[in-house]
Amino acid sequence: KKIEINPDVTKELNGNLLLFYTGIKRKANDLADTYTYKLNSLNNVMNETYDLVFEGHKYLLRGELDKFGQLLNIGWKLKRSLGGSVTNKKIDNIYETAIKEGALGGKLLGAGGGGFFLLYVPKNKTKRVISSLKKLHFFRFNFENRGSHIINSFS
Repeated sequence: KKIEINPDVTKELNGNLLLFYTGIKRKANDLADTYTYKLNSLNNVMNETYDLVFEGHKYLLRGELDKFGQLLNIGWKLKRSLGGSVTNKKIDNIYETAIKEGALGGKLLGAGGGGFFLLYVPKNKTKRVISSLKKLHFFRFNFENRGSHIINSFS
């Protein structure tokens, strides 16, 4: 379902999201297999995660972006509770460093265990967080309304 957000809020949100590559490669299917079999027993975690979507939607519509960022922190803690394969010491150190330097929340994209970390960081803390994670590759990005499309073709 498309979410109609004020363009100024979208622009501010885009500016507050930082994307880092952890340097850890993993196979998403293998990782997901380590915790998906127990999802039925983790019904409370799944319900809480589901409820975050509606709360996040509300914050985005209201432009309460710091509250949205804090929801990412709650979501991260819920995802971590799924099992040990979601995170590891390096991932935990990245997250703890980012939070210490001013990030309000974040999420490991995909199944977990590595890949990309998306962090919500208020503008006035951006330089501190980027500097504290300088060993990671930082990616600038912008939201795209058109969906997936080819931006470069190698023929």
